[in-house]
Amino acid sequence: MAAAIEPVSQVAPSEPELGPALEHEDAREAFRKKTRDAIPAGYSPVAHVAIPAIVGLGLIAGSIALLRDVRWYDLLLVPIVWVMSNATEWRAHKLALHHRMKGPARILYDRHTPMHHRVFIARDMAIRSRRECALVLLPAFGIAAIFFITAPITAGLWLWRANLAYLFVATTMFYVLSYEWLHLAYHLPKDHFISKLGVIQRLRRHHATHHHPPLMQKWNFNVTVPLWDWVRHTTYPERIPELD
Repeated sequence: MAAAIEPVSQVAPSEPELGPALEHEDAREAFRKKTRDAIPAGYSPVAHVAIPAIVGLGLIAGSIALLRDVRWYDLLLVPIVWVMSNATEWRAHKLALHHRMKGPARILYDRHTPMHHRVFIARDMAIRSRRECALVLLPAFGIAAIFFITAPITAGLWLWRANLAYLFVATTMFYVLSYEWLHLAYHLPKDHFISKLGVIQRLRRHHATHHHPPLMQKWNFNVTVPLWDWVRHTTYPERIPELD
């Protein structure tokens, strides 16, 4: 089963937060080993990928199966929810994942900026073993958590028109899965067949640019499709030489 990793404060309590400066390679490698060693022995990367996929695809299939007498204007909700999800991804990444906040959101920050961004930098994006999936993917319960967090919206739509609630669930779950799978694809070794796909190479470059330490606080916050980066003018306009 997928297991939680210790917060970075426990893995490296004396580690300062990442700043704009590039870290010495030996220090980063030592931190990477310490972080990887902190992954529980019972961690299963297969379960970590499979559990959200089963939950998400099950909710999508169930929602589609419940649709009845769908009208063309019901389907308009799908692109609306997708765009809203893209905007939410951008905002959550920019704020919660890159700025330390009080409360439960601090856990997200601790897993992301001082851990994920220190292990994976622009010139070294690939996982080195399947166990490092724990350093890339959301916790396995994340997709269920998002389902329950958005449940009030689902309930409100169901009271208005049931089809809208089902389409909302299907779209949000599809978005979460696409976020997870694309993010993992960007961190696969470059010789992996998925990494060689043209669309993945383009999206990977966008994400790898965000992993350049001096740029990560201001640029390229979308992980899926960089629509909201384009809307908010946060797409970094230059090429990073080390990514060529």
